[in-house]
Amino acid sequence: MSEQSVLSFPSLPLPYFLESGKTHYMPGESHPNRRNLGVFDLILVQRGCLFLGEEDLQWALRAGDMAVLMSDAHHYAVQKCREETSFYWLHFQSAAPSTGDHATISHNIKLPRQGHIPYPEQAYQLFDSLHLQATEPRSTAFWREQTLFIELLELLDPSRSDQEQSRVRKVAEQVESYIKMHYREPISNARLSTDLHFHYNYLTRCMKASHGVTPTEYLLQYRLDQAKRLLLTTKWSMARIAEHVGFQYPPYFSRRFSARFGLSPLQFRKQYTE
Repeated sequence: MSEQSVLSFPSLPLPYFLESGKTHYMPGESHPNRRNLGVFDLILVQRGCLFLGEEDLQWALRAGDMAVLMSDAHHYAVQKCREETSFYWLHFQSAAPSTGDHATISHNIKLPRQGHIPYPEQAYQLFDSLHLQATEPRSTAFWREQTLFIELLELLDPSRSDQEQSRVRKVAEQVESYIKMHYREPISNARLSTDLHFHYNYLTRCMKASHGVTPTEYLLQYRLDQAKRLLLTTKWSMARIAEHVGFQYPPYFSRRFSARFGLSPLQFRKQYTE
């Protein structure tokens, strides 16, 4: 699957569910034309064939096929339905991805732009469960809807059904857990490799694929995030905080903190605690 055929959403903040439903077309009916809908539109066909286009892309979606329509694109019917066609639809929103040193430590939720999903019956059941929530009071339905939506995203994520991707993710999670347990200690590439029983190059590949950063970058980000928490919750000196989170040299800690958050540690403390 090419990079262009997969949408990648940041997991934090999570994409969130807005509304869903089910539509039934008779032969001769077709999907409406829309432009700049403002929300992502996930479509899953249960029966028949839906002829759908987006900009210069055109699809014939059959039972078990899905497509995600972009929020700012032109969607249209390629042709009218030739047979009775039923499909589920779901509108959702997502924050724009973050980039650079200011990015939150996270991983990406991946959705195919279009394709046949591996477990369509499970997806149909999740959609039906979402539909039932529409009859519940809004105050009680909200959290259940979001939970069902995340379950659906997990089911549709192509990386979760790929054995190699599963191994890569497992190794990356081992690196993540190790760093969280030992971030206050000196952690070298050699130590990671020895303690986790993988060559450092492989650990790097797994972390880049799963988390978008190398182990060294993840360690730095995690240390800085812990330092930020201590700046807000303690009156410790900059030197003590730097040492506590694993930096040997306070000036280096200050430079890296400023590079990531746009403020020196002292400026950050003053801005948010005074």
